[in-house]
Amino acid sequence: MAMVVLGAFTIDRPRFGRVSAAALAAAIALGGAAPAASAESDAMQLPAVRSGAASVTEAEPALTAAVAAALAAASTVPDARVELLAIERPRSACAASANPERVEVSRPVDGSARLAVKLIGPARGAAPPCETWAWARFRLLAPVPVAVRAVRAGEPLAGATRSSDREIKVGHAPADLASLESRGATADRALATGQIVESDMVRAPGPRPGEPVKVVLIAGALAIEQTGRAVPCARNHNCAVLPSGRHVDGAFVDGRLLVQMP
Repeated sequence: MAMVVLGAFTIDRPRFGRVSAAALAAAIALGGAAPAASAESDAMQLPAVRSGAASVTEAEPALTAAVAAALAAASTVPDARVELLAIERPRSACAASANPERVEVSRPVDGSARLAVKLIGPARGAAPPCETWAWARFRLLAPVPVAVRAVRAGEPLAGATRSSDREIKVGHAPADLASLESRGATADRALATGQIVESDMVRAPGPRPGEPVKVVLIAGALAIEQTGRAVPCARNHNCAVLPSGRHVDGAFVDGRLLVQMP
């Protein structure tokens, strides 16, 4: 396999799904020098391919457009864009290796990586569509919340962050900036100036486990208020146990835990 480095090639994240290269090829152009940053490797192994490799050049915009668009469509990070660094593919007579009709990504994209992608070419007569595999190396970038100052654990995050374009690493999902500003979230740990605020660094507003909390049980037009005790539950959720021993999960609003009853 030979690796061919592409120019800096970015595409905004489209709606998730399979992507047609034909509709994108005319709108995409390559240019610039590829960044030197390397991407993380994925543990998945490619199926066996024939030896040798074919170069990816500016004469094959359909391939680069289709691969980059498929990666962006598979992204789990909102508003992310893909910077395609390289495509490694086998030398193949299959039309899919240069002008795929469809590209399938091996798994969801949650950060910069080197992933296996399946290139599927058009069907020819009664013959089935040709298929081949390739490796795509890329960076995933997105606007994420960044701490504008040092933040202590337990301190409110409203006003302490700003949006900044950063590279997303695998396993480091960023927090949602809007929720930090509007929902009273606090820092679950100390943050340094300029640090990306990741989702597991944020604690939803609400009482800490063991503290008393007013619980409002809502069933249609009926609302009953009781005093319960906050208990641990899933991150960014608020849970309590009632005097009856029943555990409930709800939204913490204006100092009370609102629980919708079935």
